[in-house]
Amino acid sequence: MVDTEPIWEQEKLQYRYLRASKFFFILAVIYLLWIGLVIIGAYFLQLGNKWAILTIEQWVLSAIFLISVVIGLELVFLLHFFLTKKRHLLPEKQKQRIYLQGKEVVTYTIPIESQGGIFSKTFIPIEERRVLHLRYQMIPPKNLWEQKE
Repeated sequence: MVDTEPIWEQEKLQYRYLRASKFFFILAVIYLLWIGLVIIGAYFLQLGNKWAILTIEQWVLSAIFLISVVIGLELVFLLHFFLTKKRHLLPEKQKQRIYLQGKEVVTYTIPIESQGGIFSKTFIPIEERRVLHLRYQMIPPKNLWEQKE
């Protein structure tokens, strides 16, 4: 169960970044449509420079600033997502893979991270190239030592 937690957090982070990206993209598109409307009103409809509170130059500069902020935020989102994804993948790469008869062995221990005692070992084929090695702790180590004394 612990192994699936980083993947869930990664999917949650990806979903949040996707929603924020959509929001910023829609905001930038609406702002660009407004800039287009201001330019059409000033040049084609002859409404003048200040009918939209700011001048055309100020609106264009603000649009450039907004778009550069949106692009910067998108880059931060992408970098953060890929760095956290890489950080979650690093511990998996450090584990050495074990092979049995040419098949990769995936080991799962119940209870998680228990050591010592007596385990039952079961090998279950899950794919053509993978085998599940299920280790179930039958007798904990403290029960073994109590019987010895």
